[in-house]
Amino acid sequence: MDNYRLLAHKDEIIKMVKKAPVQEIGIIWQTVPCKREIYHIKKLEALNDAMIFHTTLPFEFENEFPVYIKLNYKNLVFKINPDDYKVSNNQMSCLYPKEAKAIEERKFERTAIPERNAPKLTLRVLSGGTAQDVEVVLENISERGIGVRVISSKREFFMRNTVFNLIKINDLEHKESAIFSVRHISDKGIKNILNIGFLASMPLSDILFEALRKEMKKEKELVNIS
Repeated sequence: MDNYRLLAHKDEIIKMVKKAPVQEIGIIWQTVPCKREIYHIKKLEALNDAMIFHTTLPFEFENEFPVYIKLNYKNLVFKINPDDYKVSNNQMSCLYPKEAKAIEERKFERTAIPERNAPKLTLRVLSGGTAQDVEVVLENISERGIGVRVISSKREFFMRNTVFNLIKINDLEHKESAIFSVRHISDKGIKNILNIGFLASMPLSDILFEALRKEMKKEKELVNIS
C-alpha cells in the first residue's frame, strides 16, 4: 500500500500541482447526501495564487459543500472549502489549499537495469527450516532495495516466503549481508510476468554494485557478439 505524507506548505503544494500531467490530469468530485459527482480534468492552469480547472462536462456542485481534487502526480489529493472556489460552466477557479496529501517520495533513487543485459539473481529463503533457492531477473536497484521479475506461477512462493538472502549473481557466488524482505508483488498487466519489490535490511554493498556492473558488462559483450 502506498504511504502518504502531509503537505502543509503552500510552495510545496504549488510545486507538485505544476508537475501534474498534461493528459489524464486527474479528477474533481463532490460528495453530498445521496450522491457523488465526479468530473475529469481536461486542462489545468496553475497560477501563482490560484488554480483554474477545465473539465469535460459542466459542473453541478452544491455551493455549501467542499470539493475534492486528485491529480495524477504522486496521487496528490486535497480539499477546497466552499468559500475558496467559484464555478462557471465547465471551469472552476480556486485558491491553493492549506494542506494536501501525496505519496511519499522515494528515499533512494532506483536505477533501471537494461532488459537485454539484466543479470539473474539467486535468492535463498531464510524461513521454513530448509534451503529453498529461486532465480529471478533484476529489473532495478537502489541503495536499499531491488526490483525483480519472475514468472507469475511463482506468486504463491513469494507470498509464503518473504525473507531472502542473495547468494548468486548469474553463475557468480555472492553472499550479500543484507536481508531482503518482500514489500510488494504485482503483475503490471504483463502476461505471465510477476514484479516483486524487496527492501534491504541495510544499504547494499559496493561489492554488490561492482559485481553487477561486471556481470552486466559481460552480458552486453555476449549480446554484441551474437
